[in-house]
Amino acid sequence: MSTPTKGRHWSSLWFGLALFACGFDVLAESGVTQVQVDARLDREQWPAQLTTPALLALNPVQQVLSHFESTPTCRITIRYAGGDADRRWAWDLRDWLVSFGVSLSDIRVEPATGSLEGLQLVLEKLNPSTTD
Repeated sequence: MSTPTKGRHWSSLWFGLALFACGFDVLAESGVTQVQVDARLDREQWPAQLTTPALLALNPVQQVLSHFESTPTCRITIRYAGGDADRRWAWDLRDWLVSFGVSLSDIRVEPATGSLEGLQLVLEKLNPSTTD
């Protein structure tokens, strides 16, 4: 009588191990990242005269660019609060980053999920198994 119980125990154990292994595979494929920089850019910081020196002088831009150059397989995400003006501002910043040498494919622009004032610049080191 103990053999059937023992057999069920092993099949449950194998099933649990299979689910556990699948969980690791899904985690690896989900693009789990490490945040290298999480900086905020306020509207007051944004220069009235948009020039390369003025934008490169912004601390959040400096942080993102310096880490971007030294971090392989990374992505920059620009999050904005919402509304057309903030969306255009985020796209303007994206265009400036591209002019500074960041590949367009390495930048994402998206609305923030919570309350946010200004822009949030996040540089994430990507899981190598998820990069193209």
